[in-house]
Amino acid sequence: MVAGTPDIKAFFDALDECVDCRFNDRFFKYADYLSIAKIEDTQIISGRPVSKNVDFLSDNVGQEFFEVSLGSPDSVTTVIRFTYKQFPPQQTVEQQEFIKIFRAAVAHKIAVYRLSSQYSYLYNNDIEFGMRNANYLFTKLEEYFMTGTATKYSVAFINIKHVNQLNRYFGSDIAGSAIKLFGSKLNDFPDEGRGEFAVHLGGDNFVVVLITSRLPELEQFIASVPVSLTYGGDKFEHIFSCRAGITTIRTSHRFGNQVMGECSQAFSYSKKNNVDIVYYTEEINEKNHNNTETLNRALNEHKFLIYYQPVISLEDKPRLHAAEALARWPLDGRIISPQEFITLATDSGIVTKIDFYVLENVCKNIKSWQAQNIPLVPISVNFSGRHLFNSSIATDILSVIDKYEVDHHLIGIEFSEPDFTQRMPILKDVTHTLSEAGILVTLDHFSTGQSTLTLLHDMEASYVKIDADRFDPEDARGRIITNDMINLAKILGYKVICEGVQSQKQVDDLMMCGCTLYQSFFYDKPLSERFFLDRLQNPSYENEVTVPAVESQPVT
Repeated sequence: MVAGTPDIKAFFDALDECVDCRFNDRFFKYADYLSIAKIEDTQIISGRPVSKNVDFLSDNVGQEFFEVSLGSPDSVTTVIRFTYKQFPPQQTVEQQEFIKIFRAAVAHKIAVYRLSSQYSYLYNNDIEFGMRNANYLFTKLEEYFMTGTATKYSVAFINIKHVNQLNRYFGSDIAGSAIKLFGSKLNDFPDEGRGEFAVHLGGDNFVVVLITSRLPELEQFIASVPVSLTYGGDKFEHIFSCRAGITTIRTSHRFGNQVMGECSQAFSYSKKNNVDIVYYTEEINEKNHNNTETLNRALNEHKFLIYYQPVISLEDKPRLHAAEALARWPLDGRIISPQEFITLATDSGIVTKIDFYVLENVCKNIKSWQAQNIPLVPISVNFSGRHLFNSSIATDILSVIDKYEVDHHLIGIEFSEPDFTQRMPILKDVTHTLSEAGILVTLDHFSTGQSTLTLLHDMEASYVKIDADRFDPEDARGRIITNDMINLAKILGYKVICEGVQSQKQVDDLMMCGCTLYQSFFYDKPLSERFFLDRLQNPSYENEVTVPAVESQPVT
């Protein structure tokens, strides 16, 4: 370069000296050479600006600027803006060359620093809730074990009670806001100066790590947590109460997973025995271990039965449209429903094995029935949100189906909203892969609200299921919302299945809203294989149910 052009090596040396990208005096002359007056960098996470840093290199800020964007729009983006005064009369060749180097070098220097710090923040924090997440929890517990301070603390796994009722009555947006308000209050409870902290695990689940002597305070706090909500223009107060499984860290503990495993066992015991606060004991461990072993043994010995609950179409004449496969566990002379063993199965991880057990048996049966020329309908299988931590889950599902050479359109996979909302990116990929392969995907336990509309838009699925018990025929506003959601789902290509109708009045009103598919004891209970085979061969319900009259136009 010609005389007067800044030395490139000295420029990079000066850039390397900048601490946290706050530029030093040595760096200013390079900015002056290009008339750069201000450098700004903005971090954007999932499309939302979260921080902005500004370096003024001159009091005389120019009007012209150029920007450089680095990072991924799906996660973190850093946008660097260089503001400058226009060069009179125009840039020299040397300035044009140097500005390219300047822009790339400075932008990347900032991006590397900012992105690394933001990724660290994302890794340890729940952005939506403004709380720490599970990664922070296990990192911090590991730190406490390494420093020998862990035994000062106790850990509480906390679950808010009756969130589903709030969700059914007021919708997912109100329930979600309430959970965030609860999380905000819980987040203020720990004394950070003493190493205490709170964590949001997802949904309505939280963890608090605190000095053991403060456990009585925590018990009192989570027994009654008021949150202020607004619904339909009216303000009201809702009181949350919680269940908790608690363990005190002992010298025998070595890892965070041990501690959280004990909390989970204590919580499972609290839920099963309807006790709000349960402290882990070896007795609980023995009981849970025995129950888990019994459950696992029953699965390995193929003692689980598959029941099928029909989905009925009222579009023309009442007729079998599809079915949902459900696991049943015969034990001590009675059939145990999933409600009784699902918590144990989920906590122990056995639920993922049960899901594939059901899928495999459904595939076997479909293949057998097809060989007997029995008329078939699509059968769906529930898959726990635990599968969404496995990036190859869609491939694994398709492998089982293809092993039995079952037509893809005869198999459905259901994901439940409380599970999938925490693993949206993977779910989007899974639903896309399965749908592309012809598998019928269902989004279960669906609600209303902005988050639901986003999911309807983003997911690739065939069906959505809504709960009838959140639909009051006497509530005109609720009827309008339900009608709009059903119509929107249909516009986006979904079929809507209404679960849990209990009266003909509910069916009449839902039919007027455009829902023609029902899964409910009102029409048919889960059937054993023998009775379901009879239903497949006699799919008409014409003489068994009353079809409500349907208005020609939807309710508005």
